[in-house]
Amino acid sequence: MHEQFLLLALENAQLGRGVCAPNPSVGAVAVHNGKIIAQSWHRGAGTPHAEQLLLKQLPKNIPEITLYVTLEPCNHWGKTPPCVDVIVDYGIQQVVYAYSDPNPVIVANNTSRLLREKGISVLHYPLPAIDAFYQSYAHWTSTQTPWVTIKMAQSLDGKIAGVDGARTEISNAMCADFTHQQRLQSDVILTTARTINQDNPSLNARVTGGDVAKPIAVIDPRLEMHRDATVFNTSKHLHVYHDVRYKNPNPQENCSYYPMPTVNGGLDLGAVIRHLGGLGYHDVWVEVGATLFNALHEAGLVNKTYLYVAPTVLGPKALSAYPHAHLFETASHLSWQIMGDNVIASFDWSKNQEGALCSQD
Repeated sequence: MHEQFLLLALENAQLGRGVCAPNPSVGAVAVHNGKIIAQSWHRGAGTPHAEQLLLKQLPKNIPEITLYVTLEPCNHWGKTPPCVDVIVDYGIQQVVYAYSDPNPVIVANNTSRLLREKGISVLHYPLPAIDAFYQSYAHWTSTQTPWVTIKMAQSLDGKIAGVDGARTEISNAMCADFTHQQRLQSDVILTTARTINQDNPSLNARVTGGDVAKPIAVIDPRLEMHRDATVFNTSKHLHVYHDVRYKNPNPQENCSYYPMPTVNGGLDLGAVIRHLGGLGYHDVWVEVGATLFNALHEAGLVNKTYLYVAPTVLGPKALSAYPHAHLFETASHLSWQIMGDNVIASFDWSKNQEGALCSQD
């Protein structure tokens, strides 16, 4: 029964994925006599945590409630009171959590000890699905850099655009839906001014229920992004990274501008990624052209790569995705997802094992 209720808590946590940074997304479920009586999730930084929202739904003094939560309850003051205090004040009998919070403050304060001292039973019940859900949060906590996921669509002959870079639709509608879900669940979308100027994308998440605006980070060394670009109207906020030697005489509304150092004639991509981590973003979703796609991989800044492979051939004059053939020689965990007549190859670079592993989803 523990697994069933924790997986339901995970479903709740997934509703908050992509809107909670710098907080982790958390889901919670209250169970009484084997029945679910309340469930909730964290709506965003500065708002009540999942446990607090959950307990507000319940009448006072219901006995023998078990609280299931995806992440170990917090035990310190931030913008909201500690969840440990709320749990104790209500009189919860048992807490079952799936993932131990790696935040050093929470580790030092020891949630389990605090709850047990108040007579509350505590069970840590890890699940692989919830471990995977918090992978980016754990990475950000330990490194202060975000988990970077990048995607690119290609033809069978490794091309990403037509002759002279002409825009060409390559992947199918199922891959497009996958992209929009990834945008939705990411904290920020990273792209380039070149991509914006060439394609004029919206870069929002178009999902069931409507369009969702996301923060967008733009690598724009010379501040050349077109001032009438669609993203100025469709983004939640624009973070613009530019060469420190260029000044911005006329900043746009709803934009923040960050001068960055250069390396070998281009922006220091590591500095950009570290800055995004410093802003509190755990998950970065990257949609760029071949130049930055390759540069991010060569700099070792990518944690996961999705390649959408379509059953088409664009020919020798089309734009190649890979000017450097060695890009995928590094060991990774490789899995496949069948998307109608397309396939998505997923490379997880965090699992640097000897010899690439291969599995099919």
